[in-house]
Amino acid sequence: MIRRLSCHLLLGLTGVLSAQDGPAIYAEHCASCHGKNGEGVEDEVDEPLIGERSLASLSRYIDKRMPEDHPELLDAEQSQRVAEYIYGAFYSPEARARNSPPPKAAFARLTNRQFRESVADLIGSFGETTAPGEGTGLKGQYFQSDGMNKKARKVMDRQDARISFDFGEGSPADGITADQFSIAWDGSLIAPETGWYEFRIRTPNGARLYLNRDRQAGDGNHRDDSGAKRQVALIDSWVSSGTDVRESAARVYLLGGRGYAMRFDYFKYQDKKGMVSLEWKLPRGGWTVVSTPYLSPAGAAHVPVISTTFPADDASEGYERGTGISKDWHEATTAAAIEAANQVTDRLEILANVRMDAEDRVAKLKQWVATFAERAFRRPLTDELRQIYVERPFTGDLTPDQSVKRAVILVLKSPRFLYPEVGGEHDDFTVANRLALGLWDSLPDQTLLDLAKAGQLHTPEQVAAQARRMASDARARAKLGEFFQRWLKLDVESELSKDPAAFPGFDAPLVADLRRSLELFVEGVVWSDKSDYRELIEADYLLFNDRLAEFYGMPVPDGGGFKPVKFDPSERAGVLTHPYLLARLAHPNITSPIHRGVFLSRNVLGGILKPPPEAIAFEDHKFDPKLTMREKVAEMTRNASCMTCHETINPLGFSLENFDPVGRFRTLDGGKPINPASEFPTTEGEILHLAGPRDVAAYAVRSDTARQGFIRQLFQSTIKQNPAVYGYDAVRKLDASFTASGYHVRNLFAEINTVAALQGIPNPDQAKR
Repeated sequence: MIRRLSCHLLLGLTGVLSAQDGPAIYAEHCASCHGKNGEGVEDEVDEPLIGERSLASLSRYIDKRMPEDHPELLDAEQSQRVAEYIYGAFYSPEARARNSPPPKAAFARLTNRQFRESVADLIGSFGETTAPGEGTGLKGQYFQSDGMNKKARKVMDRQDARISFDFGEGSPADGITADQFSIAWDGSLIAPETGWYEFRIRTPNGARLYLNRDRQAGDGNHRDDSGAKRQVALIDSWVSSGTDVRESAARVYLLGGRGYAMRFDYFKYQDKKGMVSLEWKLPRGGWTVVSTPYLSPAGAAHVPVISTTFPADDASEGYERGTGISKDWHEATTAAAIEAANQVTDRLEILANVRMDAEDRVAKLKQWVATFAERAFRRPLTDELRQIYVERPFTGDLTPDQSVKRAVILVLKSPRFLYPEVGGEHDDFTVANRLALGLWDSLPDQTLLDLAKAGQLHTPEQVAAQARRMASDARARAKLGEFFQRWLKLDVESELSKDPAAFPGFDAPLVADLRRSLELFVEGVVWSDKSDYRELIEADYLLFNDRLAEFYGMPVPDGGGFKPVKFDPSERAGVLTHPYLLARLAHPNITSPIHRGVFLSRNVLGGILKPPPEAIAFEDHKFDPKLTMREKVAEMTRNASCMTCHETINPLGFSLENFDPVGRFRTLDGGKPINPASEFPTTEGEILHLAGPRDVAAYAVRSDTARQGFIRQLFQSTIKQNPAVYGYDAVRKLDASFTASGYHVRNLFAEINTVAALQGIPNPDQAKR
């Protein structure tokens, strides 16, 4: 899409132009603003005159909008000739490829997410690792108590989908008396996203929550009923009040997409009533009961989590990237390295498998540090690096544990860890590093390192095979989840609320269910065998539970939980019409065609919209109340400067006007019939008639520009670089294979990483041939 074409184009031009007049006209009337070769001019139009419009679309745009103040000066033939010159000289991808080499990759540090994920996998690689289990609930053991012996006799095992029980004055099961009993729940908690979580226990009885602990080692001085050492609880509410329900809370930082060992103990002893509820507050959301699919009966290994606060990564290009290097960032990485080193020394016997009294303890700890450094640096250590990061930390009067701490801090503050390609090597280890960062935001696993060491990670076939393997890992699932969080506005921090008088029942629990509905829908599609992008865009069903079905007037699904609920195909189109997104892109009591149109244009159709010259708030009270929302927006954006962008924004937004501010289907707006139909000018140069969201969805799937816009967004989010770095035709080549694969999202994810990993890597196998 053209980014800005606002010079005094052809101002004052008269007469019939010849076919050769395009260059001369541009030189006389456009170069002063756009530059001789469309490179831009400072203080005029500083952006290059490049884009994704077709020649037909570019010609139509010039004919309708240029010159910006006098579009009537050009007729259709003149606009066509000027467009042909601009398009062929520097605007089109072919022209850009001919005129200049692709841009170079931006030198970058680890992003905040990459730092945390890398440290978690680095420390976690020493010992057991576990993938998140199935989110079907926790294992519950129900006991009859006998005085202080809380677990005198086990009566029942079962799996519970949530920890929220009101036993009243009764018993939880046959064979257990109502006056004294205990329950122990075991398994793991699956964190859906990265950030700070709050947990709270509500009970008049006794309860404790343990989370992400090394149970086998113990890390506290308390003892359980058998006298054995036990771990320190995250929340300890073990002393019963007997009557009043009390709340105990704690806050903890978790990495999304990982499972955390969890145990919850509860007892009632001689209290009048029994009741317990375990609740949490996610990084974005309100308080809800912890339940499936976030609870699993599977165990989980300890996850080393860094909770240090980092300054925000630069996201000015629409995706987070590690280009900002500041004093605050350096201080944060130092604090994070110290935090990691403390975690290592606290668990050193487990991580290094070395007893405190071992005679060869120092030698074994040095070897452990060497392995730690190799994994952190993503390649074998040279003798010089071994001397710096392994030998020197053990000199002086420090204890062995203090030496390990010093070494860990040095490694994690080293440029070889913080700047993944700082060494400048282009070899198999570089490929391993790029694959791990692209697919996992983390470090290479042992399989990648072994292949790199054997020289078997440089051909397209070798790299593609590893990318496909890694794309099925839980860490890839988490990274793709991060992309879709941003793509679908799930990462917005602000609270989603509506006017309670206009929309009763649209409360925090319902919003949490809506959000989870969208997350489950995306996960279900992307991680199915087909992984079909078209289903994301065109599905005629939503995942609803009882609460959502009732609010949106649909039949309640059988069996509880989130189930597919089929709609009239004309009313729904995948993520485009999901109620969470429609509600997020609306005002508290009215719709917002502009917000919805901008989302569809940028996120779904791959459009590039320039920021408005002046931000104008929508003030509903200033319009005639008899007008529909469509009529108000049309009046607000009718001038020519607004319509430069709103000729594409408005039709898309109007196509969703059948959905009210909470995403319910409607046919009237203020008593008037809703008209969702519009004429939409595509980047291919055609005028598309839109009668509703199904037409937008169909265009999004068949349009090269729209598909390539999605690919570009996924590429940038994954690789943290401009796709043009890998060739001006890189996105189009990916689109060709994406289409041939049946629009398989996970295959696209793997192929993007294959392309990026091989950039600049020599292939000795081809050289031999």
